Amino acid sequence: MTEVNTALSQDLENADSRIQYDENVKRILSNKIILAWILKYAVSEFENETVDDIMKLIEGEPEISSVSIHPGSNNMQKISGMSAEDAIPNEGKIFFDIRFKAITPGEVRMKLLLNVEAQKSFYPGYDLVTRGVFYVARMISAQLDVEFSNSCYDNIKKVYSVWICMSTPDYAKNTITSYRIAKFPKVGVNLGKSRYDLLEIVMICLGNVEDDTESELIGMLNVLLSNKINVQDKKKILEERFGINFTIKLDKEMRQMCNLSDLVFEEAWERGIKEGMKYGIEQGIEQGIEQGIEQ
Repeated sequence: MTEVNTALSQDLENADSRIQYDENVKRILSNKIILAWILKYAVSEFENETVDDIMKLIEGEPEISSVSIHPGSNNMQKISGMSAEDAIPNEGKIFFDIRFKAITPGEVRMKLLLNVEAQKSFYPGYDLVTRGVFYVARMISAQLDVEFSNSCYDNIKKVYSVWICMSTPDYAKNTITSYRIAKFPKVGVNLGKSRYDLLEIVMICLGNVEDDTESELIGMLNVLLSNKINVQDKKKILEERFGINFTIKLDKEMRQMCNLSDLVFEEAWERGIKEGMKYGIEQGIEQGIEQGIEQ
């Protein structure tokens, strides 16, 4: 009984470390300077703006893991609050990682609703792009009676779901891919203007910190989320190469992420050694029995 309890306790501790690490990654990505970088290089409406100017266009404070994806009887009461939950009965709740609003630059200003997801597994049993489609569809439908009512569909706000994939296969490493609705004439040419550009999914697939990439955003994120660089070197690279000035909050969160990364690695290493030794002993006993029977 003690052995079972000990094993369960260890599993819970390991899980808790991983959960803390995942949550800390989300908190780091939710810093406005990091979100501004993501907007500049992944969202076309901001590509001609400076990071400093984009930071001013992000409204309020981003919500982290507090907005449910599933629809149900309780819709989001306010987009500005972004704190309500909703779910279908008998279904588990799934939450957006980071959810925030931004105003587009220029004379004609529009509000965008954005979601950023930190994804460790590139293929968790399904296509991530398909999941992204569900997320943007949910972000559109959740606007009913919030951003628009009745049949005033022209008031629907454009939505983005940006996915940062940290463990990607070689064929996808260091790439940024956008998925959106496009117009394709089939018979004749319809010159009328329709507002169909309402949703977009962006997949940012990271590589290794030593990779040579043409994307400033991928290069920055490869460093920011790397578990191979210590805190001081990471800060130096981010400040000197990418011009990211650290706030007290960002500095604290990055140090915590690095510490948790080391903890998760050490726990995995120790567990691997124990399991390896156990497997080796079992194999040795089995081999010894076979040799004894043979003799």
